[in-house]
Amino acid sequence: MFAANVAVKHLVNLVVVDDVVWVWQCDRQGTIIECSGINFIEDLQRFMPALLYASQRFSLVDWGRNADFKHDEKNDSHKLIIDDVDLELHKDGMTHYGLKEYATNVFPVTSEKLANDNPDIAKDGMVAKVFWAEEQRTSEPDILRKVYEIAEGQDDVKGHVPHLLWHHKFKEPMSKIREALGVSEPAEGSCVLYILVFRKLQPITELKGIEFFDAWRQCIMCHYALWQAGVHHRDVSPSNMMWYRKGRILMGVLNDYDLSSLADAQGPQGNECTGTIPFMALDLLTEEGQRGEVKHLYRHDLESFVWVLVWVSLRYKDGQLLPRKSRPFDAWATVDAETCGDKKLSFQSRFLEYNSSDVNQYMWELVMDCLHVLKTDAHRRGKCQFKQARLRRQAGAGGQIMVGEIELDDRKFLDLFTSTDAWVQLSSSLQ
Repeated sequence: MFAANVAVKHLVNLVVVDDVVWVWQCDRQGTIIECSGINFIEDLQRFMPALLYASQRFSLVDWGRNADFKHDEKNDSHKLIIDDVDLELHKDGMTHYGLKEYATNVFPVTSEKLANDNPDIAKDGMVAKVFWAEEQRTSEPDILRKVYEIAEGQDDVKGHVPHLLWHHKFKEPMSKIREALGVSEPAEGSCVLYILVFRKLQPITELKGIEFFDAWRQCIMCHYALWQAGVHHRDVSPSNMMWYRKGRILMGVLNDYDLSSLADAQGPQGNECTGTIPFMALDLLTEEGQRGEVKHLYRHDLESFVWVLVWVSLRYKDGQLLPRKSRPFDAWATVDAETCGDKKLSFQSRFLEYNSSDVNQYMWELVMDCLHVLKTDAHRRGKCQFKQARLRRQAGAGGQIMVGEIELDDRKFLDLFTSTDAWVQLSSSLQ
């Protein structure tokens, strides 16, 4: 029901077991309110007039629908007008499944006002991003405002980030039901609905060979510049890497900042363990990582870029998705985080077995080099940790030890990849 309707705040369901019915109300924050069971045979007079008679008079808002979104059944679209901005969202396939999620959905959108205000951008099309975000987290529009400030002085960022045309935050947070019920700390994890309109971009999975490398590399350099300036993306995945053309020049775009954070932000920033499971660093897929006990570092995001490279190289050929039997990693997207980590670790130890004719030769050499860098650095960090543990034991209680450098400087870690033979060779072919 959440997937079939746009911007639904909550759902009311009847759960029936034999001759007993329960009323459940669920929302995107994961709250489930359950009434006591009603035996609709023995207690028919309470079931019929109290429950059915009341629910028969529910408005769309009572059922959880957002009244601003007017459904146009003829065109299967949703229309809304906010602050004199007209929008028509065109549904494009099934939307997001799940209960407790950000429920991000992206729709093609048309708007006479936004098209008139941005004629050069609107001709390429626009998309609307509708999602629920944690109120306590710095909002995506605020983060993008900081990103645009950085872009003014950074060529690696300018033109490589999404172009936000308009945005709106709806007023009704999910915490209100908790406040009404007297739940302690009702605002914790509370979500609020946003709608953002962007210039339409193309997915990086459409690119192949040297063009894919070019866009992938540009996203990495944009990400690095932003990280050093205090914007931490923390959700690198193929769906967040896009591109467009500026004349004849291919422009890679690092997209989607709703899980990002600002290094100098005060107050809570939401759950520290963020990312899309198949592309998260191995450290973050552990039990400790999933509990938020592993600090999210720059190298974790750069490792995610490598897993994007692996994923796209072995699941796509010439920009086209391979048949299911030829896609070895589909299970990464359907298992829990720790199982996914085990599968990725197993792949990393025997990745040479996956070389096939479907993979571009130069891209496969890049895959091998990048995975080798990850494996070598993990071994180096392991040796440092082992050495520190031994020194602590030898020093005993209260002893002093010299702690070596376990984590490399961000730039040094990036240079491990940019200096590989495959990276250098592919970069030279772009010039």
